Amino acid sequence: MIVRMSEEQASFLIAIAEERYPEEACGLLFGDLKREEAVLKKIMPVRNTLRSPTDFQIDSEEFLRAVAEAEKEDMRHIGFFHSHPASPEPSTTDVRYMGLWPESVWLIISSISHRMAAYQTIGGSLEKLDLKVMDQER
Repeated sequence: MIVRMSEEQASFLIAIAEERYPEEACGLLFGDLKREEAVLKKIMPVRNTLRSPTDFQIDSEEFLRAVAEAEKEDMRHIGFFHSHPASPEPSTTDVRYMGLWPESVWLIISSISHRMAAYQTIGGSLEKLDLKVMDQER
């Protein structure tokens, strides 16, 4: 699968990761999710209720409000993002939660190097996705 986002969206994710550092930033991804492509349309940062540099938890009420708002804009929830203080590789905890949300896109941003990686659990297996950052004219 390919995950597509704009340069502006990538810059926004990096800014959120930097702003919330040393805590893990986290949030929701909205857009279109098809079998071979996820197109990011909206990024909604939310509060990390754990306020932790190594873990995150999204408040359930914030999650439900964000999903309702996105549905009014004719978008669907396609996944989650969070930051890591090091590389954008999933931790053991990440992998466990990724398995609870099969087929959701999980985007991890390094607060330090600004590298990003996307993942998805399909059929019980964690797969790294192709991430394409496009300029806005495409």
